[in-house]
Amino acid sequence: VYGKEGIRELAEHNLAKASYAAQTLSSHPGAKLLFTGAPRFHEFVLQTEESPAIWSQRLLDAKIVGGIELSRWYPELHNATLWCATEIITREQIDTAAKVLDAGLVEA
Repeated sequence: VYGKEGIRELAEHNLAKASYAAQTLSSHPGAKLLFTGAPRFHEFVLQTEESPAIWSQRLLDAKIVGGIELSRWYPELHNATLWCATEIITREQIDTAAKVLDAGLVEA
């Protein structure tokens, strides 16, 4: 469907979008990007001071599905979530998620 060049452009777009999301979400006080030295494509792990269960509902209220809480499988990754950003995620949604995260960290 995309062809050789199209799939490359899509991959580059996804890489840039995930990078923007990772930098935007982790730039807030109380949020930290984990595994920064590891290669990644369109996923990243974010750790926050606030429990993901608390702000997950705020994200859903904004019609955004947040990251998957990792402590279920990796107990040592307390308050860490796995996020994914692909071509269907808009910059506006990323910015809204950052505002929701910010609001929780300010209230905490």
